[in-house]
Amino acid sequence: MKKPSEEEKNWSAQREKIIGMGERSLHKTYYPELQQRLDELERFRSLLDQSNDCILLVRIPSLAFVDVNESACRQLGCSREDLLSLPFGNFVPEEAMSRIRELAEVGLAEGKDRDTITTHLYKCSGAEIPAEIAIRLVTFNKELYGVAVARDITERKRTEKALLENSRMLRDMELARQIQLSLLPATPPELPGIQLAGYCVPATHVGGDYYDYYKHDNCVVDLVVADVSGHNIGAALMTAEARSVLRAQILSSSGTGDILASLNRILYDDLDQAELFITLFYVRYDAINRTLSYSNAGHVPPLLFRQSETACRELDAEGLIIGVRKDEIYEEKQIQMQKDDVLLLYTDGIIEALNSSGEQFGRSRLCSILNDTHTGSPQSIIDAILMEVAAFCGTTVMEDDVTMIVMKIV
Repeated sequence: MKKPSEEEKNWSAQREKIIGMGERSLHKTYYPELQQRLDELERFRSLLDQSNDCILLVRIPSLAFVDVNESACRQLGCSREDLLSLPFGNFVPEEAMSRIRELAEVGLAEGKDRDTITTHLYKCSGAEIPAEIAIRLVTFNKELYGVAVARDITERKRTEKALLENSRMLRDMELARQIQLSLLPATPPELPGIQLAGYCVPATHVGGDYYDYYKHDNCVVDLVVADVSGHNIGAALMTAEARSVLRAQILSSSGTGDILASLNRILYDDLDQAELFITLFYVRYDAINRTLSYSNAGHVPPLLFRQSETACRELDAEGLIIGVRKDEIYEEKQIQMQKDDVLLLYTDGIIEALNSSGEQFGRSRLCSILNDTHTGSPQSIIDAILMEVAAFCGTTVMEDDVTMIVMKIV
């Protein structure tokens, strides 16, 4: 049996432990660990509150809110007290709520403890936020909860919409490209004493370049190369319109200058309204007489290679760009062609092609190619020009359309 003095001594020791005195104080033994745990919880809560996602803790299966982070309060426009007092169903559509209830009621029984739902959240004001909700079932202290992380996907939806619209636009542009290319002549006409070849490729999906041949009979052919300003659907549509008007005017007009004057009058209003213009060079060749008639509407002059001359000759005539002035007169000139002459009609996309140093390809290089390849066929001359331009540009992307017609007198 303990003496009273011993009981008092033992109690004093226990008392010192409880109130935090002495070397074996309970305060000194357990309080630091408890404080550390509280600090860790506070840091974790701070991290949750700093998250951009709405984090919602709900009881299972009632789906009543237990806790929410500050981001949820901020994004949903509610105070924490208001959020905790309202049902989960106030913040998500019924379709999404049905999936959440199904997970809460039978998820674990079916081996499913999580789900991801793309939906939207309702703010307390009634406004909607596109959202992706990832919900998972978890157990704390033998009780089942659901942790829902809702992420605002407004920016993602905007990006997806832009990508979809861009994809549709690209499909439309590709269709326009195919239609535009289908308007180009499939093969050049055959006439005695000449060889012909043509080429056109837009710098982008659609462009404003255009070329065509019009055979009148077995000895007369018209050639046209045109460049509509711009590289878009508007330019492509205007190119198609110009082609239709030209084909109609060829049957009703006599000279090359008259054809350009009529084309200018007919297209002026449309071009003015669309803020577009057209440069165009028109040629008519009579294979019997070997006479070449031509008119120019502000287009880059064609090059004529002739063996008897030391340099290429430029064929030019007076005439404004189509769409600048409604009543314009276009000069018509003639030249007598000779055997082995090579005529190159082209658009400025060739001579204005740039290399990595910003230098243009230029006319002199084009003339040199004609001088080196004039004995070949028109198609081989076109191939040589394209090869030289590609080598000159290297990795620099060509910013303009490339179009050519080569006519050789044989």
